[in-house]
Amino acid sequence: MKIFAEVTEKMMSLLPETADKSVLFNDEFCAVNGEKNSILFRSDTAYELGGSGKPAVCSIVFTDLPSMRDEVILYGPDLSEITEDTPFAHITFVQLKQKNEEELTYEQLKNIGFTAFQIYPEGYHIRISPVASKEQVRVAKTALYSDSPLSFLNVGCSLIRAFKENDDVEFVRTVFITKKEFDYRALSDLAQKAKKTTDAVHSTLQLDELDCASCKMKPICDEVEGLRELHLKKEKEKI
Repeated sequence: MKIFAEVTEKMMSLLPETADKSVLFNDEFCAVNGEKNSILFRSDTAYELGGSGKPAVCSIVFTDLPSMRDEVILYGPDLSEITEDTPFAHITFVQLKQKNEEELTYEQLKNIGFTAFQIYPEGYHIRISPVASKEQVRVAKTALYSDSPLSFLNVGCSLIRAFKENDDVEFVRTVFITKKEFDYRALSDLAQKAKKTTDAVHSTLQLDELDCASCKMKPICDEVEGLRELHLKKEKEKI
């Protein structure tokens, strides 16, 4: 989506030049599913990604990246290489089959956005706060101390598989970051901007507020190129 072009470009510019690990999506590489309502106690946890007050950033961005394909990318140590609570970021870029923002619906974007809450890798307990653009993960000791320890690549493939079950999704690139020296604050600011942009698109597609002067989304619409145009086009369709 052109509306997310700027925030996507800035996110990509923060990433290191070379990934530590990457893999193209393979259904056979997906993590084993755990129980939906399982609880992972601290005593059974090896460490927490984003725990102990460390950065924990997440974002789903609808975009069109060059050479987009279904892949998982890791910058930093993998799960079996981490020994303590550590900074963490998880960014997922989703390319839709429908490239024209004007043809999208609120239900389409809402259903795709819920995907992140619908995977339950065994031994990988995800806690997401969409409002704060934060994602923390407790990793079970049993997931690491086995013949085939869990990897971010397994978790990423599970997420891609879940996204690809939606007919509106064309490609998914999901990125995990665990480098201690990474600029998590800058990425967090961009994740918040991406969330506000998504909220503004949702509001526009619902057409529940047409008065720009009183609309709470006006600041982000003024800032992001294409949002105001989308709003005006949708408003004309209603007349």
